[in-house]
Amino acid sequence: MSKRTSSLTAALVAGAAVLLGAPSARAQAWHYPAFQPPTIATREFNFAVAGGGDYGTTGVFQWREGIGPSTHLSLDVGFADPDFGDTGFLIGGGIGQSIMHATPDMPIDMVLTGGLYGEFGSAFSVVRLPFGVVVGHRFPIQGTKTAITPFAHPRLSIDVCSSDCGDIGTKLKVNFDFGADFEVTRALSLRGAFTVGGVSAADSKVGFGFGLAFHPVGVATRR
Repeated sequence: MSKRTSSLTAALVAGAAVLLGAPSARAQAWHYPAFQPPTIATREFNFAVAGGGDYGTTGVFQWREGIGPSTHLSLDVGFADPDFGDTGFLIGGGIGQSIMHATPDMPIDMVLTGGLYGEFGSAFSVVRLPFGVVVGHRFPIQGTKTAITPFAHPRLSIDVCSSDCGDIGTKLKVNFDFGADFEVTRALSLRGAFTVGGVSAADSKVGFGFGLAFHPVGVATRR
């Protein structure tokens, strides 16, 4: 395993340990799109903001790092400022696994996703375990070096409220992302997505997020 892969794996393990042992966490982590196109990143840094209903404003940094030809790990770090509580700190880790590449007969890319996420605040504690699949296709724009990739990302999430919960307990939630990734250059993508769903016992809301994804020049960015 390479040094960069070992560093990311250690960061994800540390994040998971914090989530499981923290005294106060609110949930990936919160009500924002996963910003995950149906591709595997070799290396990617995504800076995003999102908002939706009472869930307020979310800012998140995402690091995706490939560990194989069809697999990447991811780390999310950010904040959430909901209308019903204090600003919280977000952290979580996930994995993406390619299960289908587009062919002339079946022009669909698919990536399985899963992870462990949470948000650290003062109102209540929620740990989230989302599992889903991203489906989409990359369309090169004729006469340019750009491309657009529309995608859908349904997820089933197990939300565990672990402190200051009252009678909330564990909830099973369904979330959907509908978005697109626009490749401006080899090194930069613009990414936007609507997200539908909720966290734990809170109501489902529609939100929107926008991200700037950077792919270091000289590193193969997609598989």
